[in-house]
Amino acid sequence: MKSPSLPNRPSPNPPPSPMAAPDPSAILDVWERGLGQPLQRQVVALLAAVRPGTSQSDIAALPLGARDAMLLDLREELFGPALATIATCPQCSEQLEANFALEDVRVSPTAAAEVDLVTVIAGREIRLRPPATADLLAIPSGADAEAVRTILLERCVTGRDVEGKPVAAAALPAAAITPIIQSMARADPQAVVELNLACAACGHHFVAIFDIAAFLMREIHGWARQILRDIDSLARAYGWREADILALSPARRQIYVEMAAS
Repeated sequence: MKSPSLPNRPSPNPPPSPMAAPDPSAILDVWERGLGQPLQRQVVALLAAVRPGTSQSDIAALPLGARDAMLLDLREELFGPALATIATCPQCSEQLEANFALEDVRVSPTAAAEVDLVTVIAGREIRLRPPATADLLAIPSGADAEAVRTILLERCVTGRDVEGKPVAAAALPAAAITPIIQSMARADPQAVVELNLACAACGHHFVAIFDIAAFLMREIHGWARQILRDIDSLARAYGWREADILALSPARRQIYVEMAAS
């Protein structure tokens, strides 16, 4: 699949078009083209496919929180509002299932991402913006945490010294880095969703990160594999074309699958 052209410094909040009713055939096509592609490219292609008139570059330029809010909307449209995910207790390694609703992890629209913030840290004027998908795609595969942080700071942060002269992110004092990262997180609260969990086995309380991008793409992968099995079953039983089978409602398709199996 041809990679979208991505800007080095995304423009703030390109307005996405309204989401169209997800077409199973289109979702299946996006899933197939995304096989073997990085997760971030998959979600960009997915959202562009359900937002007519919105390009992959437009999606990639959105702050991560704005993008993830659209992924939450799409997830509800495809699979409903209830979620269940597996987390591992860091204390005893027990696996536990966390059940919650999409509304539990949605951030209020009044707390949407702010872009191009200006603040003063360690006596320097710092201009920053929340990271976007385009920034994540600029990170080489296999980069360690330090390299990731450096790349995001270089792309999302600029500074000026006490005389007003530009200062590169790499030249900022170490004492400024933590406040900068905290400011970026506050500017885009939807970008990092934390689940407060308690382990039933040992009673340990801990925080787990919920990544809607990874979660939804895993769900779509499972859905795609299942629907291809259904298509194979119905095509063998009735001689129907793939497009005709995908046009069936999920409930009606399931009934036909059960009848074909019997």
